[in-house]
Amino acid sequence: MIRLRVDDDSLQTTRLAFSPLWETIGSLAVLARYRGAAPSPYTNWARGVRDGMPAELVQHLVEAVRRPDPPLFPPGLVPAPDPARNTIEAELRHMRERHAGSARVERLAGLLERYWEWAIEPHWTSIRSSLEEEILFRGRTLAVGGVEPMLAELGGRVTWTPPWLTAPYHRDLDVSLNRSKLLLVPTVFTGGQRLFMEEDGVVAMSYQARATGYFHVLTAAPGPHPVAEDRLALLLGKGRAQVVRALEVPKTTTALAASLGVAKSTVSQHLTVLTETGVVWKQRLGGRVFYQLDSAGLALLRQLGL
Repeated sequence: MIRLRVDDDSLQTTRLAFSPLWETIGSLAVLARYRGAAPSPYTNWARGVRDGMPAELVQHLVEAVRRPDPPLFPPGLVPAPDPARNTIEAELRHMRERHAGSARVERLAGLLERYWEWAIEPHWTSIRSSLEEEILFRGRTLAVGGVEPMLAELGGRVTWTPPWLTAPYHRDLDVSLNRSKLLLVPTVFTGGQRLFMEEDGVVAMSYQARATGYFHVLTAAPGPHPVAEDRLALLLGKGRAQVVRALEVPKTTTALAASLGVAKSTVSQHLTVLTETGVVWKQRLGGRVFYQLDSAGLALLRQLGL
């Protein structure tokens, strides 16, 4: 169990960032932890990755993660996530520069590059979209309610009881944050192993992103959509009801259209109506626009018992 005692100064510096390298390490932990079938939502991903994986990657990465001694990723090896380094190339380059001249680090970075191309890159566009949606969702809570409500809603057995932030971990760890920066790293692959590190006044910890369940949709064979009518469909129409249900986490028009299996133009029409009526709100993040249920939309679902 990780027990972080967070002082007020550290609490006010809490930030979120995703990391392709942390996702890569977490995915290796999933493969190492589950020798047979991996649990949902990783089942289909793990099956596909294991099928034909180069023996060198299995031996020097997956099997190496299983061995506790020596650790494949000792303390101080993996850098803290940084929004300025949000590609695997930038993170591995930074790791190489921090350990310049180390043949071991250079070899490990090369293996991680190959593993990334094999296991993560084919899914990265969708995974990154899910992580950006997660940060947008948490960022809104942070901006409207403050740090403590955001910490209280992280879920995944992460609990906030001031001044303690606790989370499951493979060993007991008590850390006091005193004017440090607390960095929360949402990951799809926290189900394999929670990552934690301290570095130069930064304490970083991974947690399970809300949109992780969507990863099952990304890797599973498509199934039939439910066709039964309900009160929400009777009120809004079937198409708009599907959009409302799909906006449990923020999504772009493209992501919505892909998840619902309908044309982007159709989704755009529904979103225009839902936004104008206050059911949905939109916010630009970088070059993309994300949509999420507004307070009126959430109230509507509660009123209907959904």
